[in-house]
Amino acid sequence: MLRPDTQNPPFARRARLFLKRLMFPGSNWPNRDKTQIVRMFLSGTPDRPIQTLDCGCGNAYFAHQAIRRNSECLGITIHPWEKYNCEEMRSFLGIDDQLELRLTSLSQLSEEPDQQGRFDQVLLLDVIEHILDAPEALRQIHALTAEDGLVYITTPNRDWQGNANQIRVTRHEDGWHVRNGYTLEQLESLLERAGFEPVDRLRIGTLGSTAVQWIQHRVFRSWNDPMTVLCFPLLKFLAVALSPWRDPHTIFVLARKRRAG
Repeated sequence: MLRPDTQNPPFARRARLFLKRLMFPGSNWPNRDKTQIVRMFLSGTPDRPIQTLDCGCGNAYFAHQAIRRNSECLGITIHPWEKYNCEEMRSFLGIDDQLELRLTSLSQLSEEPDQQGRFDQVLLLDVIEHILDAPEALRQIHALTAEDGLVYITTPNRDWQGNANQIRVTRHEDGWHVRNGYTLEQLESLLERAGFEPVDRLRIGTLGSTAVQWIQHRVFRSWNDPMTVLCFPLLKFLAVALSPWRDPHTIFVLARKRRAG
């Protein structure tokens, strides 16, 4: 059910949502590098839509990209604020019928009989590094994925040293990372043990996005969002100018659910 304050937002809120839409996928600059994976999303038809599960739905950018390719999407999150933000953007984009949002966890969803084997593709984008029991999370995703379905995973590149002077991990699932990402080999091994076959991999990131992120963290600091909006053309120019130099902050693995037997 739609919340009334997300259906007919006042002008100021509509203006804010318009700006967020204009800046999709958002002010987190490394996420702009990750948009290259959307070209790998499955495409359905109006009469046979792809069933998509977006775990940790963020600002609804990737769910929206899946819907543009004729998908019906379920977005799940354990954060009420994230669900509310996605509800706002869902209504602004006019995709209320194609995007369902639920405040739930993977473990709860995987126990529902009508959800098991439902999803043709599952998006787990920058989520697995926040989960202590990653093998169990992947087993839950395996139960939710249809036969021959695909899972898309991005996570920090464990070998990237751009954040070496920052706090790396925490001991508990408190919203920050519980591990500093994976190597490609570690992530693929984890997927294989959960019943998936890795079928593609990418190292994602450029020196341009690293430079912009450095400016955001060291210069903009607590003013990051408004300063990123104000300086967007300059930041975009810097990111493009330095994009020929690779600096892989993220890894991506695409994996297929293996057939039983």
